[in-house]
Amino acid sequence: MDTNEPHFSEASEKTASSAQNRWTSFSLLTILLLLTIVALGISHVRMSWDLDENNKAMATMEAELNKLRKETGYIDIQDESLVHVVTAPTHEDLIWRWKVFIPDGVTMRSMMRAKYLTGGSITSGSRLESGENQIELAIYRGPKGHWKQKITIVNGPSKSSSSGTLPEEYMSWFNNATTSTSGLTRTDGTKTFQPDEDIKLLTMTARPNKKRDPESGSSTGKQPDESTEITAWMTLVEKP
Repeated sequence: MDTNEPHFSEASEKTASSAQNRWTSFSLLTILLLLTIVALGISHVRMSWDLDENNKAMATMEAELNKLRKETGYIDIQDESLVHVVTAPTHEDLIWRWKVFIPDGVTMRSMMRAKYLTGGSITSGSRLESGENQIELAIYRGPKGHWKQKITIVNGPSKSSSSGTLPEEYMSWFNNATTSTSGLTRTDGTKTFQPDEDIKLLTMTARPNKKRDPESGSSTGKQPDESTEITAWMTLVEKP
């Protein structure tokens, strides 16, 4: 009988058991490592997705903010060496407003002119000092029934205005007129200009509607030979 055989068998079993333990330990470490990698991958994908969603949300918010700024007439000053102009909202006919930034050391004038077809015109103007200003232009009937044009300038706590009386023939038919308008609009947002530029704010041309036949109520096809043009602009005041 070979007395070494049991010892060999026992040694083989120990070797096999040790190898199995090492394999089991290696397998667990591998699984843990794989799980860690998968978790990191999922986390990265989730972070990337969240970042993309956040970027989309931020872009949407910025677009809404820009839209709101335009609708409310917010003046966005980016370069204080330039003139900034934005159209502000109004809720009345024949009233217009703009917010304006004038660079330091620059003086401008806000001008308004009503010109009739015959060539006659009435012009009013007010000074714009450095800093933020609000321009309001208005055409209205005064207490005595006369048509007037008026410029009002607000600069911080100070307020100034100038006005002129418009001849009746300029405006008597205005409530029954067709108008066309050009110039700066609220959708433009804040626009910038060099201080020495003439800046057109508004041009509105009004013409009476075609006359109607009193019996049929239809248009006679003849356009009355009348028109009034309202123009508003800003211009530099030259230093003496």
